[in-house]
Amino acid sequence: MGQAIEKKFGSRKGFWIKWMVGGSVLLGCAAYEAGNILGGTSGLLLLLGGNAKVYTILLSIVSALVLWSGRGKWISIVMTLLVGMMGLAFLVLALYGNFSFSNLLVSSIVPSIPIGSELLTLGLVGTTIIPYNLFLGSGISKGQTISLMRIGLSISVLIGGLITSWILIAGTLVGSFSSFSELGNEFQSKIGMIGVYALGIGLFAAGFSSAISSPYAASVIASTVFGAKKERTVRLVWGAVLLTGFIFGVSGVKPIPVILAVQALNGLILPLITTFLILIVNDKNLIKSSDRHAGWYNVVLLLILGSVLLIGLNNVDKAMVNAFQLGKTHLNWVIGISLATTGYIALLLRRGVVI
Repeated sequence: MGQAIEKKFGSRKGFWIKWMVGGSVLLGCAAYEAGNILGGTSGLLLLLGGNAKVYTILLSIVSALVLWSGRGKWISIVMTLLVGMMGLAFLVLALYGNFSFSNLLVSSIVPSIPIGSELLTLGLVGTTIIPYNLFLGSGISKGQTISLMRIGLSISVLIGGLITSWILIAGTLVGSFSSFSELGNEFQSKIGMIGVYALGIGLFAAGFSSAISSPYAASVIASTVFGAKKERTVRLVWGAVLLTGFIFGVSGVKPIPVILAVQALNGLILPLITTFLILIVNDKNLIKSSDRHAGWYNVVLLLILGSVLLIGLNNVDKAMVNAFQLGKTHLNWVIGISLATTGYIALLLRRGVVI
């Protein structure tokens, strides 16, 4: 993707765009790693008890050893096993949920964002559609054909969507909570110790797998976007990201607020990445006609861009209003900016693609 940005916008303009896009995603990787380590540690605490700082050190060391190997295939195997554990654990919890398939189907199609849950919603968007996955996917798919890559991505997105839905369904079993230990107690009171074990395994697998993927994605960005050739430089990049998570892990901060905040940050970065991705995949000079999507698909892309812009800008506006005590939010301005930005991108596409 870094190469595509430079080819589309030229070496001078492309240089700054690469730093803006790649740099923001690198910062997202570092911020995300804080939640990864804290989440994995919280899972181990639920399963085994003990000392959080000891688990933080162990998780950081094991993650560093896996990353130091530099073997993409080995990293993929570890990630697959961890994601499998996570999926199975949350599926067990979801099966205890009180739901009907008809209501589940309706809720899957008709979106609902309760008042006051915008930050949480943005966090869900940011953790489900992680910006660094675009670079991670393009980095590890070298040597594959376009059709094979699309099959792999489709399977990955489907599995990710299923696991996310299982987590959401499992969440309907409990009310509000301020810590993972409190959440574990809620599950224990509802379905017994199996709820605690499943939650612990799910949190550990989710945190540990992301604790590996986030620094690995940062190393891919360093090599493919910024052109880092030396192995030492690449290791310094993923080491800095891992160190960020380690520092937060040993600091003793509460994990849930950190996880929500960094995932919301990824949700804010997402509109920026989405914009450039839309422009790149519609460039006739970059994408062969045989590999390009149909023109109507741009309607879907623009709807996605408008949605993430609206949610992201609305949260920024609320944060500014609360910080400077401005009195009321500016939803009309947020909607106007989102529509204007999406409309401008649509006009750019109109020049080369009929929507």
